[in-house]
Amino acid sequence: MSEPSALTSAQIAAFEEDGFLAIDSLVPPEDLVAIEEEYEALLDRLASELFQKGKISKTYEDLDFGVRYAAMIAEYPDLTNYLNISLPLLNEGIDPETFHVHAGPAVFDLMRHPKVLDVVEALIGPEIYASPVQQMRMKPPAKGLHDAVAGHSNVGATTWHQDIVALFEEADDTHQITVWLAITEATIENGCLTSIPASHREGPKVHCSNAAIAREPQVPDKVMGGREGTPLPVKKGGAVLFHKMNVHRALPNLSNGLRWSMDLRYHPTGQASGRPAFPGFVARSAERPDQVLTDAAAWAASWEAARQRILTGQHKGRLFEDTRWNDAAVC
Repeated sequence: MSEPSALTSAQIAAFEEDGFLAIDSLVPPEDLVAIEEEYEALLDRLASELFQKGKISKTYEDLDFGVRYAAMIAEYPDLTNYLNISLPLLNEGIDPETFHVHAGPAVFDLMRHPKVLDVVEALIGPEIYASPVQQMRMKPPAKGLHDAVAGHSNVGATTWHQDIVALFEEADDTHQITVWLAITEATIENGCLTSIPASHREGPKVHCSNAAIAREPQVPDKVMGGREGTPLPVKKGGAVLFHKMNVHRALPNLSNGLRWSMDLRYHPTGQASGRPAFPGFVARSAERPDQVLTDAAAWAASWEAARQRILTGQHKGRLFEDTRWNDAAVC
C-alpha cells in the first residue's frame, strides 16, 4: 500500500485550481528555534565585524533581534547580502565584499524538514531536488526602512511578479514548487503574501524593470488592471505553496515588528533549476536514496565553491534572467 499523502485530495485540487495553497500550520514552532538562534548568532557576529569596519555606528547589542536588525540595516543596507540564503542576483557590478550567502545548518535542516518535503512530494512526487532559487525575507516595519532597501523584496516591498521571470529558458518546463515558509506569523498587517487565483493558467506576464531595484522585474499596474488578489495569512510555521507561474506579491509591513519568511523551492530531480551558477541538491529520493544530501557542511561548501567560481571569472555568462519578459511597448 502507498503512504497517505500529506495533502488531501481537496487541497491538491485547490492548488491546481488556484495556483496556490495556504497551510496555516506546517512546521511546528519549536522546530524554528534553531534558525532563530542561528540568525541571532549571525547578527551578533556581523554587528561586531561591521562596527569594527566603521559600517555601523554601534553594535546595538541591547536591542531585541528584530529591532536590532532594523537598526543595523537602516545604517548598512548591504546587510541583507550577509543574511540571505542565496548569493546576490547581480549580472554585473559584483563587489566581493558584499557578495555573500548564509548557508548555515539550521537553514539546511529547514530545507530538508520532513513536513516540508511531504507536502512537496504530494505535488511533484518523491524524487525531490532542492532548488538554489531560494530567498530569506526579513522585513522590518516599512515606516523605518532606508530608501536603499525599501524596494528590495527581501527587506521592503515585494511587487507583483511570477517566479518564472528570473529563471533561464531551460527551466520553462520545470515543475517548480515554492514553499513560502513563515518564520514569524504572517498577517495582513505585517505583510503576508497575496496572490491572484488561477493566474498560473494565464501564461507569462510582461515584467518591466523595477525603478527601485533593477534585479527585481515587476508586472506593471497597467497589466494588473487593478486586480487585488487574495491575502494569504498563516501562523508561525505555516506555509503558502505556489506554482512558478502564479502572480503574487507581499503586502507592506505596517506593523511595529519583524515579518520573517523563507522562499524554499523544489522540483523533480533531473529537471533544470533555471539558475545553473548556483548549487542545489537532492533532498529526497525513493529510487536513489544514496544521492540524498544530508551533510550541511557539504551544502555550505557548495555555495562557497559557487561564490569563488563567480568571483574568479570561472563561471561564464549571466547569473539570472532579468529582461526576458520585458516589452518596450508596455514598459
